[in-house]
Amino acid sequence: MVDVTLELLLLKVTIAPLFIGVVSLTALRYGHRTAGWLVALPINTGTIVSILVWTEGPAFAATAALGALLGIVSLSVFAVGYARSATRFSWPVCLGVASLGFVLSTLVLSQVPGAIVPDLIGAAAAVVVVLVLLPRPTSPAPVAAMPRWEVPLRMLTAAVLVLAITTAAEGLGPRLSGLLSPIPVFTITLVIFTHSRQGPAPVFVFLNGLQYGLFSFAAFCAVVAVLLVPYGLAIAMAVGLTAFLGVYAVVRLLPVGLLTRGPHTPLTP
Repeated sequence: MVDVTLELLLLKVTIAPLFIGVVSLTALRYGHRTAGWLVALPINTGTIVSILVWTEGPAFAATAALGALLGIVSLSVFAVGYARSATRFSWPVCLGVASLGFVLSTLVLSQVPGAIVPDLIGAAAAVVVVLVLLPRPTSPAPVAAMPRWEVPLRMLTAAVLVLAITTAAEGLGPRLSGLLSPIPVFTITLVIFTHSRQGPAPVFVFLNGLQYGLFSFAAFCAVVAVLLVPYGLAIAMAVGLTAFLGVYAVVRLLPVGLLTRGPHTPLTP
């Protein structure tokens, strides 16, 4: 195994936070739904899997990637828990309900044996169910300017997440490490600030975009889990990203309201 060096530490605390900073600034221009799509990009999970390859080996990292695939179920539980609560409660209550759902779902899924086909079917089914259950905003959800301190806070959160998951990886084991890699820290940061300043409608739009993006994320995790051990990190990541983009292109062709109720919200203003 590779020792944790200064370069590896810098990798942990730079890639994911920089990505979140770019996502945050891009979302100001293209809206809440686009922000949801962007959060589904496998930057955090890809970084964690790469680091686990170098520190724990390809087999460990492949199991973690498979866990990340099933972790989409927990992330979907978080999304629907927050959204349904937001129709009646303020963000602290919504966050508590959603986080409890995520934790309980993760604990249950950690006891489920990993298998690529059932995990992929389960992840896709969870995304579809949540898309059907998500509330629909009754009016447009414009993007409001965010405080200057919010982007640095999001970046700091990303750094803490990557450090915590990779540092605890050996103690958690590959399955639980993977299940926790889609932990909704980025989503939490976005929804609580948006909810507190603009109400629930923009949160519904954001979570809708996130759920559609999770189809692509599922494709990435499945491909990496299958290819990592026999073909190595570079090929697994390259093919995984290709699968992500391919599924993304297909899903973008679908009508936005296909799996949702009520009038659709445009992807971009």
